[in-house]
Amino acid sequence: MWYISFNGKRGCSAPYRFSAKQADTSCVTGLPARTKVRAVFFCSLPVSQPHWHLHLADFMIFPMKRIFGCALLGLVTLAASAQWMNPAAEIPAYNATAPKRALPPILHGNQLTGPYFSHPYQVTAYEMAAKISKVLHQEPCYCHCDRALGHNSLHSCFEGTHGAVCSTCMKEAVYAYQQTKKGQTPAQIRAGIERGDWESVDLFKASL
Repeated sequence: MWYISFNGKRGCSAPYRFSAKQADTSCVTGLPARTKVRAVFFCSLPVSQPHWHLHLADFMIFPMKRIFGCALLGLVTLAASAQWMNPAAEIPAYNATAPKRALPPILHGNQLTGPYFSHPYQVTAYEMAAKISKVLHQEPCYCHCDRALGHNSLHSCFEGTHGAVCSTCMKEAVYAYQQTKKGQTPAQIRAGIERGDWESVDLFKASL
């Protein structure tokens, strides 16, 4: 920040003295900027003369350079950090290919009873999942249970009761089943899941 003061001075053709100094400042990036600039000019011209204004403009260059320098450094920092941001890293775990060995069974039959299956759509979602288990093996689950529960795909959700208490799991399973019936491949279904197409699924209307 600049401070400007005018003081009377005997013997000067204009009755003022101009002094300027810069207070300690620091860039928003955290870089130190502790340099102090102090200067005193005794005017020999009236304040209205162009030379006076030239001296003031010269002093204004320094803070403007500092502001633009900080802004430029901030933009460079954002650009550098952006290259490390990988949107694909946010896609939950899935398997890129069909399973090469038998998968753990999805709950079925009498297992679809009790407090976890108090609504018909919960049973329907599991029955659909059982019919396309190899497809679910290749799909991510956007409840991010891969982080909390160590699941490696949407299939894992239906190996236990987790899928019954998670609307995301059930909607994705119903979506995958419906798209499989339409002839979509697991990769195409995965693209739709990543787009969020499963969010429009109405569980109450789901049926085999």
